[in-house]
Amino acid sequence: MKRRIRKIVNFFAFNLLFFALYLNFIHKDKAITEPVPVQTNAAATISGTVPVQDAEKYLNAKTTTTEAEKPEQNATLKLSIN
Repeated sequence: MKRRIRKIVNFFAFNLLFFALYLNFIHKDKAITEPVPVQTNAAATISGTVPVQDAEKYLNAKTTTTEAEKPEQNATLKLSIN
């Protein structure tokens, strides 16, 4: 009985092995075509950047906020060292 079961299992194992080899080496998949990239108008998609007439106004606003934060940062640094 064991001999018969072993023959049946070996038969299915070899069939599975040969099927796997067939799929790997002989069977050709359908050619996969790469998708065509969609071309868009770059000028129409870019938004959110506008030239500024008085750039110094915005640059000065950034420097004043950073200068105001520096004494607070120095105080916290001095406290953390102690």
